[in-house]
Amino acid sequence: MSSLPISISRVSDPLKNLRVLSQLNADQVALQRSFDQMSTGLRVSKVSDDPAAAGRAITLQRGISRTEQLSRNANVTRSFYAATDQALSTLGDLLINTRGITVEAAQNVLTSGEREALAATIDQAVRTAVSSANSVFRDHQLLGGHLQSQNALAFRDAYVVFQGNETVGQTITSGYSPIAIGVSGTESFGLASPIVSGPSLQPAIYSNTSLSDLRQGLGVSNGVIRVSDGGDWIELDLRTASTVGDVVESLQGVDFGGRALDVTLTADGITIDFADGLGGSLVIDDLPGSTMAADLAIRNVSGLSPTPIVATRLSPRLSLTTPLNQLAGGVGINVSDGIQIRRGADTFTIDLSAAQSIGDVLVAINRSGADVRAEIDPSGQGILVRGLASGADYSIGENGGSAARQLGIRSADRSVSLDELNDGLGVRLSQLGPDLIIERTDGGTLSFQLEGVRTVGQVIDMINNHLGNQTAPRVTASLNRFGNGITLTSPANSQLLSVRVGSTSDAAQALGLVPQGQTQALGTPSGGTVSLVGSDYAPRHPGGAIDTLIRLAAAVREGNPAVIEQLQRQLDADSETVRQVRGRVGLWTQDLDRMQAVADDTVIDLKAQLSEEVDADIAQVVTDITARQTSQEASLRLIAQSARMSLLDFL
Repeated sequence: MSSLPISISRVSDPLKNLRVLSQLNADQVALQRSFDQMSTGLRVSKVSDDPAAAGRAITLQRGISRTEQLSRNANVTRSFYAATDQALSTLGDLLINTRGITVEAAQNVLTSGEREALAATIDQAVRTAVSSANSVFRDHQLLGGHLQSQNALAFRDAYVVFQGNETVGQTITSGYSPIAIGVSGTESFGLASPIVSGPSLQPAIYSNTSLSDLRQGLGVSNGVIRVSDGGDWIELDLRTASTVGDVVESLQGVDFGGRALDVTLTADGITIDFADGLGGSLVIDDLPGSTMAADLAIRNVSGLSPTPIVATRLSPRLSLTTPLNQLAGGVGINVSDGIQIRRGADTFTIDLSAAQSIGDVLVAINRSGADVRAEIDPSGQGILVRGLASGADYSIGENGGSAARQLGIRSADRSVSLDELNDGLGVRLSQLGPDLIIERTDGGTLSFQLEGVRTVGQVIDMINNHLGNQTAPRVTASLNRFGNGITLTSPANSQLLSVRVGSTSDAAQALGLVPQGQTQALGTPSGGTVSLVGSDYAPRHPGGAIDTLIRLAAAVREGNPAVIEQLQRQLDADSETVRQVRGRVGLWTQDLDRMQAVADDTVIDLKAQLSEEVDADIAQVVTDITARQTSQEASLRLIAQSARMSLLDFL
């Protein structure tokens, strides 16, 4: 604290009074500031008080606000986890209780009334599981996906249909990556599981292929490349290029004194050569900071590789805009005949005659009403179809053509293993005789033993190549032209074509040639031929806990111990899935607790630093007030003394 000095030199009274008044004003301002610090507890209440400290304080306040928000996020997320764990706990208990019911239901001595009572208990478990899956917390579906206004599950006919999605909301609870605020219905309840996951459709590169779709979705980084024929460099700015066509157009615009470049696309790459075909040195390189030429595999530093420069393995991923005529390595596919989707007893025919791209195909399938969801699989190479109706048997087959096969989504083809038949129970082979018997239309008998046969395709070949089936009227086996299954055809003759089951074998029923519960099936004559059209031998199930419960209830009512035993294993798998997901949610909760503890400690530390910057030292403030008051009193006394009247004032 400083005071204006009292001048001892000879000065005028007005100047002397001005100096004293200035000192008094400074004391009053300082006193007011000290009183403000005393009342607010703050040394810095505005930037002008201490600009440097105020700048540091603003940074600290931002840190405190962000950390406190992270802590609030953690609290809300913990609540989501708790609600999710409760829903999963309910499902886990249901599955455990149902497991006990199935042990009793697997007995053969139960009456129909007892089986119905047990099935009714499982039906109630299904309703409770659906209610648990539809749990909502803070207006958010816990298991039905993010931003869903409707229930995740709904009863429709004999099925439970998933109406949600697989997206999960995320939040920030630390300075790292976002974390999920829950789990999806697919990973917890097994909802919307894939029924078909097709192979690669081998999309080829074409001019409109996005650069971001190359390299299996890793994409190509835009940049600046330069090309040379051994002379001057020509720079190509491709930072705004978005498609392969943009790159091709830029390269074709290069001219080396009359020598242009010829750029062509292959199914999986790019070929660059001189248009005159005379060869020469062609150098392609990236400018510093660019990797575009390297990403496109056309980088040819110093022209060491002779022309043409051939880039391969650019591997474009499938996208909604990929044209159908660019699939199968550029050969294209024809899906104009459409496909059939069978859900339970209902058949849905999907018209694909106007489809031009993968997106058109997916939209047509998703709008079919068959309760399926088609999408591009995570690898970006094929189509994945999910079944949304728990309890339904699904089948995706042909509609008179080969569209389902070409799209890779035919659910029952030649490659199906015999072990997959009978809903995964496999084929029971005969130990006493043939497994499958076909009566030809001329009365001849074809007997087949399937020991060592692995696939449905091998069964079809065995029928066609049977030594007793090489003369007319020959029986021809093939896959159904409509839907799925095996079709047997033969020229008409003295009797109908028929299929009989073998002794103690269920191969004929498992292959769909003879209906379940029967021992023989007859063909139907039409136009000089006799055809026996089998049913789908490999229907697909959506899977998941609710699907298992629905099928268990049906198996208990039918009194089918073999199916009940198989579903028991599936029930155990579903229970294990629930336990694993609950365990993961528990680990997430522990991580949240640790992150929140760190956040709380961080807030305390930041607030301590902020206090050091802006809080007032009360003891110092009291001392300053006392000193200022003393100074102010001295100034007032000086003013009074200097203003005292003398004899000269009266002369």
